[in-house]
Amino acid sequence: MIIGVVLAAGKGTRIKAKTANKVTLPFLNKPLILYSVELMEKVANKTFVVIGAFHKSVKKVLTQKKVFYAFQKKRLGTGHAVKVALEEIVKKKIKAKIVLVCYGDHTMFYKKEDINKLIALHQKKDAAMSIITTESEDNEKLHWGYVLRDENDNIIDSVEYKDATDEVKKEKELNAGFYCFNFDFLKYNLKKIPKSEVSGEYYLNSLIKIASDQNFKVAGLKIPFSSVGIGINTLSQLDESQQIYLSLRK
Repeated sequence: MIIGVVLAAGKGTRIKAKTANKVTLPFLNKPLILYSVELMEKVANKTFVVIGAFHKSVKKVLTQKKVFYAFQKKRLGTGHAVKVALEEIVKKKIKAKIVLVCYGDHTMFYKKEDINKLIALHQKKDAAMSIITTESEDNEKLHWGYVLRDENDNIIDSVEYKDATDEVKKEKELNAGFYCFNFDFLKYNLKKIPKSEVSGEYYLNSLIKIASDQNFKVAGLKIPFSSVGIGINTLSQLDESQQIYLSLRK
């Protein structure tokens, strides 16, 4: 069984959210999170939404959707958010084999076909985890994590922008923030994620190095940036993203 997990617990600090979660903001007249939930409906058997800040606003826009909720009381990063979701999956005795994870504000550009390709690659490579990657010359503005590969082209790590050295920032391949995991790998390794010394958070992408250190395969599906789009951290990014979306569909 494939389980989809949508992360939507963040406070939306940079958007200065006051009464509603940023994932409820309209993107071309449709709440951001609906893109994520509807994408998961196409590729997963069940969908879990991790909620926290302004959680009632998220539930309100998902009234018509059949989803399960996991409540993240303390927002301690993406790794912790997925841990909260996994606890709910286990509690409900759902026999998951694969877990897909995405952000509630960053799936508007993704196509079902690309996610199915990621799942197929994951299974073909017998990987513990797989990620979607892309390239952009504009990471000084995006602030996405960098993907690191070894001399044999194996993915061995992903470094958050705020943790990256100048040397790491020379890398072109970026972590697009869509993950595919083996359930058992996730279950046994989430607790091994270290706390970031910079932010105090637990990053989901730390599992890439953990998998590599355990000699597990980490697969990467590289897709064009136009199939990924930009995430929404500010209102100006929301406006910019909508303009990009419309321009690509002319």
